[in-house]
Amino acid sequence: MSTCRVPYVRPTIAILYVGGSIGMVANKRTGRIEPIESLGEIHRALPDVQREVKLEFHSIANVGSSEVTPEHWIELTNKIEQLYANVDGFVIIHGTNTMSYTAAALSFALQNLSKPVVLTGALIPINDIASDGRMNLVFAIRAAQLDIAEVCIVLGSRVLRGNRAKKVEQSFLQTFDSPLFPPLAEFNLDVYLHPWRTVRRKRRPNFRSTFDTNVTSITLHPGMPITYLESILDSYPHGIVIRAYGLGMLPEELFPWLRRAKEEGIAIVVTSQMTRGRIDLHHFRKQLTLEKLGVISGKNMTYEAAVTKLMWVLGQTHNHRRVRELMERNLVGELDD
Repeated sequence: MSTCRVPYVRPTIAILYVGGSIGMVANKRTGRIEPIESLGEIHRALPDVQREVKLEFHSIANVGSSEVTPEHWIELTNKIEQLYANVDGFVIIHGTNTMSYTAAALSFALQNLSKPVVLTGALIPINDIASDGRMNLVFAIRAAQLDIAEVCIVLGSRVLRGNRAKKVEQSFLQTFDSPLFPPLAEFNLDVYLHPWRTVRRKRRPNFRSTFDTNVTSITLHPGMPITYLESILDSYPHGIVIRAYGLGMLPEELFPWLRRAKEEGIAIVVTSQMTRGRIDLHHFRKQLTLEKLGVISGKNMTYEAAVTKLMWVLGQTHNHRRVRELMERNLVGELDD
């Protein structure tokens, strides 16, 4: 009796290149670090990986981390929508310094996913003998094949939820951390998938990449001049994220400023300066006034998630009640209910 062997079909992973240190090379003549001229440098670093997966390379940009803008988030969303039906997962190569912003932004622009979108990068160019780039890429490509269906960050052996991750140090061991949410998966001798991740299943994705970039942010410090804060309102932003003290404490001298912001229809979102902080506007009696002044709680969102979510929410609506509802609601795992 003969048996029919089903041929192995390699999964297809789309590699979307934005830039960053991973794609820098040392100019042998000048010694300066410069961007790569083509994706061939990345392609040549992965010959063994391409025996287990089919890689498709797509160039979105070739910029350093500090040059990334919301326009790149939109380009990434459009490219993912274009390729979505024909690949099994995505890996985005990106600079580390603004990776948390891009990961959070994409988590709002790419809702209801059925496959992973994984951001990765490196601290040292991939053609350097000591580079962390190849290892990070291998882990990211493997993460893009896992039973995960959300936007993630992978540098090293941990898979972190993208809108919960922050760059915490310039270190191979722990470039990124997720202070208030555990990893989705971990690579060791085996792969450990944790039950709180969003799993793959058939879903109809929702691509909405409209961002209102007329958003600014303020980190409070003792003695901050009110005239400075007034000048921010004079520039007519649509939204402001305030990094407040502790559980969301603001000095009372700001209350007239908050009242003016409310009257002018400016959305004010409060987050905490604490790394593991959570906003609680009901903890102290004085804070109850903040809700009456229209302040929106950022709950336990990271600063990066709060900023990009406010941009995204204002891109969908300017109705203050609806803005508050969306900002304070858990949409894609960015905050605890």
